[in-house]
Amino acid sequence: MPKTNLKVAIEAIRQSVYINPLTDFGFKKLFLKKELMIAFLNDIIGKKIKDIQYEPTEGLGAHPRERKAIFDILCTTRSGEHFIVEMQLGKQTCFLDRILFYASHAIRKQAPRKKNWDYKLKAVYVVPILNFIAFKEKKAQHIITERVYLYRENAQTPYSKKLNFIFVELPKFKKKAEELETNTDGWLFLLKNTCDLKTCPPEITREVFKSFLEEAKVEYLTQTEMETYAKSLSESYEVMDIANCNRMEGRREGRRAEHRLSASKLRAERQQSAAKLMEERQLFASKLLQTHTPIDDIIFYTGLTREQIQELLS
Repeated sequence: MPKTNLKVAIEAIRQSVYINPLTDFGFKKLFLKKELMIAFLNDIIGKKIKDIQYEPTEGLGAHPRERKAIFDILCTTRSGEHFIVEMQLGKQTCFLDRILFYASHAIRKQAPRKKNWDYKLKAVYVVPILNFIAFKEKKAQHIITERVYLYRENAQTPYSKKLNFIFVELPKFKKKAEELETNTDGWLFLLKNTCDLKTCPPEITREVFKSFLEEAKVEYLTQTEMETYAKSLSESYEVMDIANCNRMEGRREGRRAEHRLSASKLRAERQQSAAKLMEERQLFASKLLQTHTPIDDIIFYTGLTREQIQELLS
């Protein structure tokens, strides 16, 4: 009898030293620590944030269970800048539109109620951390952190710096611990590999990264946290199972489409060959007619019907 995702998750936890950051529980446990969230945003976005305040996320979207995504964190700075951070395990229909939708809420909520307002906005930063590849163009295949903002096409200058998207595509990150060069590399390595580590790699020397791994230790979880984490890990397996099934179905459909294309191409080639053969027979028949060869003989030599030969005579 196959094991359920929950049983698989419990067994995985028993064999792990660190929790998986790519789960609802893991991401929130780690990045609801101000120290870690501030350092992460400063390195990924290139900011100099000194303090943040966490805000409720209920108004920004549906319940996570309904949409099979991990919408995690909304925080603001003292100056009023908004930061939305979301972990997305599997690709969804209209995913990029959903990110725009979330950003629009962070903009709209800045309008004060029952007050005159000059529409001066504070900057909004949306940081989707993706466990799949969203941008597959050839030019983007090596770009792990994709920055998107409003831009004037003709003038080739930014239109506004108030709306910013920083997409992080984890599958594109391939570096090992000994290959890390920047702080951003460090974050991407930890997000992708923490759950498989047995100890802190000697190359990880930055204090905030050591704090991240210390906070991620399974042994520090309470019984309640352990149960919540097991359920969260199980749900992440479910999302990945769905994503893998979709990828497999996509490949099968691709092969079917390729087969249909091949069959269509073969039919076209056959039709073209038949048309060429008919043209050659008609040309040969015309030459025989010019030499007054009997029609019955022309039928024998060319395979044309009497009606087809009569058409050549008309």
